[in-house]
Amino acid sequence: MVPSAVPPSPPGRRLGVIAAEAAVTAAFMLFYFFLRGVRPDDVDDAVARSLALIRVEQQLGLFLEVRWQAAFLQSGPAMAAANWVYAWGHYPVMLVIGAWLLWKDPVRFRFVRNVLVVSALIGIAAYWLLPAAPPRLMALHGYDFGFVDTVHGPASNVSYFQPGPFVNDYAALPSFHFGWILLSSMAIWANTRSRIARAGAAAMSAVMWWAVTVTGNHYFFDMVMGGLVVVLSWWFVSGLGDVRVRGLPGALIQRLRW
Repeated sequence: MVPSAVPPSPPGRRLGVIAAEAAVTAAFMLFYFFLRGVRPDDVDDAVARSLALIRVEQQLGLFLEVRWQAAFLQSGPAMAAANWVYAWGHYPVMLVIGAWLLWKDPVRFRFVRNVLVVSALIGIAAYWLLPAAPPRLMALHGYDFGFVDTVHGPASNVSYFQPGPFVNDYAALPSFHFGWILLSSMAIWANTRSRIARAGAAAMSAVMWWAVTVTGNHYFFDMVMGGLVVVLSWWFVSGLGDVRVRGLPGALIQRLRW
């Protein structure tokens, strides 16, 4: 418990901590997008890897993604919602949740940001060493399983803009489109006791899983791996944080927070 004798820091110091945390996070995200985007396309390897994943899912009876998509393709409102969730329910939502947590408690924000950093570094390694093609691109390379590109295709109802240097169409494994929304859900769950907020957090990840699938952007395996990377990164950072925080006096934690 923080001793009551510790006076609160001036508002200017608090705003300085918030600004510094935001700047570090923004700089790292630019670094992540750049390293992901500059990886040269290795189409043959990426397609072969996705074909192997499809075969594994087929053997396990889990290759259901194309059926999920087919069930919603004829519903304009459902696909419009799925496209919107995919395009606007990812980074904008992460930004809002990150801003909320940063204002609420910079120390807790730093923990979640560090989980993001660890998972991102694992992701970059995977994208460079294990490129994989998303379902929506398989027909383009001669393997038509019936997937339709509803977000990036000509019939899309959304504009999913990414600057050229940041684009990597073969960075499908792991899926952080799902994984980082799961991280956002975990951040909400860990930092509020509101049942409504926690229910919304769980629903947010479930809806993103659905949207990513029916828009033809990832296989189930991609999203499972994205979630697993995030959970393991959370566990890893928790271990580091426990050691550091236990050794800090309450007054110092208070200063770090504000």
